[in-house]
Amino acid sequence: MSEHFLAHEQLHVYPKSVAFAEFAGGLIDTWPTRWAVRNQLDRAMESIITNLARSARYQRTDQGIYLLECSLGSVLECAACLDVAQCRKLMGDSEVVQGKGLLQEIARMEVGLRKSWQEPMGVREESAVYAAGEKQFFNHESLDVYQRSLQLHGVLGEIFTGEKSEHRYARRIDESSTSLTLNIAEGNGRFSKRDHATFADAAEDAATKLSSYLDLVAANWGLDVGQTKSQLREIMAMLEGLKGYLQS
Repeated sequence: MSEHFLAHEQLHVYPKSVAFAEFAGGLIDTWPTRWAVRNQLDRAMESIITNLARSARYQRTDQGIYLLECSLGSVLECAACLDVAQCRKLMGDSEVVQGKGLLQEIARMEVGLRKSWQEPMGVREESAVYAAGEKQFFNHESLDVYQRSLQLHGVLGEIFTGEKSEHRYARRIDESSTSLTLNIAEGNGRFSKRDHATFADAAEDAATKLSSYLDLVAANWGLDVGQTKSQLREIMAMLEGLKGYLQS
């Protein structure tokens, strides 16, 4: 009697996703709970698997393709989580490269799967190019606004050190800056301009919250946040321009 497989268990990309979940789980267990990126990576890596499994139930339908795109968006969110974790000094270069390598394989296979589900004949799981350049794994890494958001984490570094690092303002700044970067990355993987614009708006909202918390830090702690606010304004202007392009 042949072994019965569920629909998602027949996808070649599914065990790749499980392998990344094992990798990510090992990282998460070593990170302090105070960092927002810890919960974000945990949620996003589970979203890759659950949305992929659900998409296989519907396959070549609008619902199946939408769920597959959600899984792909979570792949990009995980990649951005690794960048943020590196900015927080939670990961080294070799770990980031290993994790992104796994995620790039998943992204390529999911893009190929999406393409095959949109074709009239058969379900073919093939690879598709999903990389921005020789030193980059994903297209969002080539965006200036994404790189500016990563630079912002470096400027924010002093807020996360010393006696104020456990303060609620530090936690809110960590959450807002992490959300800013992750929404830029995930939005860039959306095939619909409307969906992309929604994530750009979420990134802009996170930047607005971050700006407010920086004002609170300046008022209560006496920190000079002028340089940080200047960089943040540039990022918000880029996001506004991106939204205008996507909505036109």
